[in-house]
Amino acid sequence: LSLLFAIGTIAQAVDSRPNILIAISDDQSWPHASAYGNQSTQTPAFDRIAREGVLCNNAFVAYPSCSPSRASLLTGRYPWQIEHAGNFSGSFPPKYSVYPDILEDAGYWVGYTGKGWGPGDWRGTGRLRNPSGTEYNQFQNPSPDGISPNNYSRNFEAFLEKRPSRKPFVFWFGATEPHRRYKDGIGIDSGKQLGEAQVPAFLPDSPVVRSDILDYSVEIEWFDKHLGRMLDL
Repeated sequence: LSLLFAIGTIAQAVDSRPNILIAISDDQSWPHASAYGNQSTQTPAFDRIAREGVLCNNAFVAYPSCSPSRASLLTGRYPWQIEHAGNFSGSFPPKYSVYPDILEDAGYWVGYTGKGWGPGDWRGTGRLRNPSGTEYNQFQNPSPDGISPNNYSRNFEAFLEKRPSRKPFVFWFGATEPHRRYKDGIGIDSGKQLGEAQVPAFLPDSPVVRSDILDYSVEIEWFDKHLGRMLDL
């Protein structure tokens, strides 16, 4: 799980607070970005953030699973401090404050696209929206088999279009890539070569494994492509 914080340009209008873009890929291991020297995965947007900001080499999530780690990010608490929100596919008790609500109360424009907090049930708890913010998932586009049709960057653009002038924003971009499933052979079809794949020592070095790693790389690059568009916006 990669966690990227991109702090936007400080607004020059009345409100000088920073804009905040949080981007999370799903099931990506930290070495698999070109900023870390990975040869089979090209991530220019991630690399830009690393170059202009901070690149972590010794960072940890609060929990090695989807819902609990996201709940920890949203609440600032460890999974064992937030009851069912700290479980996989649990619920999210409304008594636990989340930063999107806090920032919204402070005047921020708040939204998310893709995968917010989840999997889990927030509707049955009395919450009026996903803990990650107001949903922007209306725009879809054709995508390769196995990749979400969510047009993440277009949905971010829609979020910005609706933003009242002079309001700072905080936006959560939660990709579903590179979580399986992958289209078999999409890496080779995209022009990648089996020799480019970096096979970890715990996997057999075979053409099947190498091809699978390249498929995984394509999905990381899909995430990075939308991240780049968002940074440009």
